[in-house]
Amino acid sequence: MSDLIYPTVDLFLYALKTSLNTTNAETQANKAAFLAQFPFDTQLNDPDIETEYLEITHPTQITFISHNKTLEGYYYPVRLNDTYGLQIDCSINNQTETQPAKSFAILKTEIEQKLNKELVTIGQTWLLSGWLPENSSQNPEDIAKDCYYALSKDTYWQPEKGTFLDGKVFEIWCPENENYSLQKATNALNSHEHHVIIAIYPNRESAEQAAEFYKDWMGLFCYRNKIWWAYCQSRLVKESLLNHYKQIEANRKITNQSNSRQEKHNITISRQILNNIDNILQQYTIDLLNLSFQKQIIEINLSNYQLRLALIKEKAGQNNQLDFLEKFSGLANKKYLLQITKDIENMQLGLQLLEDTINATRSRIEVEKSEREHNFQELVAVAGAGIATVSLLKEPVKDCKEIFKQVQPFCKEYPFSFSLIVGIIVSFVVWRLRKRLR
Repeated sequence: MSDLIYPTVDLFLYALKTSLNTTNAETQANKAAFLAQFPFDTQLNDPDIETEYLEITHPTQITFISHNKTLEGYYYPVRLNDTYGLQIDCSINNQTETQPAKSFAILKTEIEQKLNKELVTIGQTWLLSGWLPENSSQNPEDIAKDCYYALSKDTYWQPEKGTFLDGKVFEIWCPENENYSLQKATNALNSHEHHVIIAIYPNRESAEQAAEFYKDWMGLFCYRNKIWWAYCQSRLVKESLLNHYKQIEANRKITNQSNSRQEKHNITISRQILNNIDNILQQYTIDLLNLSFQKQIIEINLSNYQLRLALIKEKAGQNNQLDFLEKFSGLANKKYLLQITKDIENMQLGLQLLEDTINATRSRIEVEKSEREHNFQELVAVAGAGIATVSLLKEPVKDCKEIFKQVQPFCKEYPFSFSLIVGIIVSFVVWRLRKRLR
């Protein structure tokens, strides 16, 4: 039997209040969606100021109302800079009798029924806890495993292990495949990614002492989830950059094929290709800046994560083993930041190639435009020579009109035809001379 006293589930979830380029209307919509988690008469005291940690309701803990009288709990909302944080605590209202591990399934269901599905979250962490009955001989890891299976249908059980306040702690993190869709990357409640920590304490005193760390966990889990969220966002941005690059490459191939066949490109078509490339390049540049922005988010939150973890270790004392929480720092530093840095370098090289493509296309348009203007000038020069010749012969031909009538009575307009023929001949001669001299 995997029995615990006072099984408790705490869900820590996080939602953005503001982000890059968020409008005031979007900020208000985010606030309304967050407020919808609580009883209808709840009001948020959320002034427009920068703050590392701000409790935004009065009272700070809002009673968790359940139809199941055996359950109790509360909401605890805060704001951490640009992010809303919410702890939802739900437990079996009995601190004397043991409860089976399957109780965690009931607690999780109760919490999920309270969630606003419209809330767009950036991450969440489940914290399961309870203490062992006196003189228990149960293996804490076996209990933790049963608790996890009650919480999740996932059969993945390869936990990181540690100790905290004389209790045994287990961490399970199952990130979904990194090829996220946009919906999954922006709403962690609907994704299969989950972060679970299970703490099995030896007695009530240890569990009550651990409850004093909830504010510390709120900050630590926030930084952790923002790091993972920013990395997922960076994968989407990279995918967008690659799509933009492919579109520009397609336009470039059209131009290159035309050059290889020595075709005369219609200037209108060339300008259309250039406009397409220009528009795509603008989006490419924006995405490249966004990729750098995601890197900065990871760097800032990684620093905060490490500082918060150091404070938790100092507060808990030396007899605690929380090194497993440092592994995420190493992962963020050695994989996430390194990957994004390499992506930025590669995409900047791509930007240079795209700019070269634009310059080549623009040069081609200028050449075609110059050739067209030159041909027009040739036409004007040749036509001008012909028209001038016809004009010069106009008066002399009139004087010879009677002579032409006597010689050829049936061709009364011959004098004009004669001057026209002479004009054409002169135009041809001028064209040949300009072509030789060119």
